[in-house]
Amino acid sequence: MPDYEDLYGLLESLILAPGVSGAEGPVRAVVAAELASRGVNAAFERDELGNCWVHLGPAGEPERLLVAHMDELGLRITSIREDGLCAVVNVGGIDPQLWEGTPVVVYTEAGVVPGAIAPVSLHVTTRQGHGPHERLKIADLLLDLGARSAPEVAELGVKLLDPVTWPKRIDRLGGGLVQARSLDDRFGCATLIEAAGRLASRQPPIPTVLAWSVQEEVGLRGARVLAGRFRQCREVIAVDSYTVGQGPRDNRQFDGPRPGGGPVLRCHDATTLVPDELRLELLSKAQSLGFDLQYGYMPGGNDASVFADSGARVLALGACVQYSHSQAERCSLSDLARLSDLLTAWCGGNV
Repeated sequence: MPDYEDLYGLLESLILAPGVSGAEGPVRAVVAAELASRGVNAAFERDELGNCWVHLGPAGEPERLLVAHMDELGLRITSIREDGLCAVVNVGGIDPQLWEGTPVVVYTEAGVVPGAIAPVSLHVTTRQGHGPHERLKIADLLLDLGARSAPEVAELGVKLLDPVTWPKRIDRLGGGLVQARSLDDRFGCATLIEAAGRLASRQPPIPTVLAWSVQEEVGLRGARVLAGRFRQCREVIAVDSYTVGQGPRDNRQFDGPRPGGGPVLRCHDATTLVPDELRLELLSKAQSLGFDLQYGYMPGGNDASVFADSGARVLALGACVQYSHSQAERCSLSDLARLSDLLTAWCGGNV
């Protein structure tokens, strides 16, 4: 069985870079460095919002665009109380239950500051006996940095709107799975980088843009800016996750495509509905390239969808992700390797 060491290393470098929506700079730096190491000599461009991209293939207005998002879920500090605790707001769709009692890190101008989202102390909590029936709201979460006053928080270098995330790590599990926070969508960034490296040696037959977007988790905002810039593209592919329901309390309605089953075509979600005729065409194209795609429906949106108003053909290709938006997101390395092969072949390159 392949060990996918190079792919794992690339994924690790992207995972460990923090990138809460609006603070994607460290991820963008990794993308730029990894492209350079693969001999992608096309100009690495960016806009004011922070999106970045490279043009590959012949000169001319781009006809195809592939996009993966760099940002991840997290929190931002909204107030610093006199007792030293900090109130927070969610950045993207999070479940507050998953954050209570967990270690976190604050990314400040001066560096990383550790802390925790204050848990209950089991023997003395006023919530004793309430258990899971008392659902937390985001306003119930308080960041505890060990400080006892607002001035002590200031001494740590922590300020309003500093981003907060879970500590970053990646682990290999059985069955060829990897587990990490922000697999969604660092795996998409990784597979797009891999595809770019291959396409640089054999240019796509049509003008093509490979893009890494910002602020997807807060409303596809980066992609909307890209859609204005590249409105002439006739095909746009979001490289993003396909959430599967395989956990013990997940909704089995979403237990169709599975990790390890290969790349997946997201045919229907909150922002995109691929017409049946087009779905069959896309599945046929993938098969002609040597790939049998999984496909199905999932909630959520994707970056490609914002290009639909210009008449582009939009679709989302990706890999199955289990336990989405948690600390323990999981996907299959073999799926990621196959996805990178598919994206390369789709754009006319050698796999």
